[in-house]
Amino acid sequence: MKLFLRLFFTFISLSFFHAYALESSNGFVVTAYDDRFRVVSPEKFRSPLEVIVENKTLVRLIGKVVVNNKTNIGFTSIESDKYQRIMVNLKKGDLLHFIPLSPSFQEVELIVGNKIYEIPPKK
Repeated sequence: MKLFLRLFFTFISLSFFHAYALESSNGFVVTAYDDRFRVVSPEKFRSPLEVIVENKTLVRLIGKVVVNNKTNIGFTSIESDKYQRIMVNLKKGDLLHFIPLSPSFQEVELIVGNKIYEIPPKK
């Protein structure tokens, strides 16, 4: 019984610290759900910047990261319940977007300093 309790509390504490680490990120954490995207934004601008894209949908997520609506930084193909990291070199004033290609969804603008925000589906 003691072993079970010890394992239980260890699991709970590790889950808490993992979630806290994502909430206070130094880069962007973009999480795809079936009906929305959730973005955790860094508080301050820095370059290079890390963009972590998590797929919480039931299907493979295919998308790309774009700077200033013209420069492709990288394409992503992420299986369900997986994530991928992308490093981005930016200059102040650059616009950064994650564009989901499949399943199709509206562009997700990545804005430094917005902390946590969600992008709902287009109606």
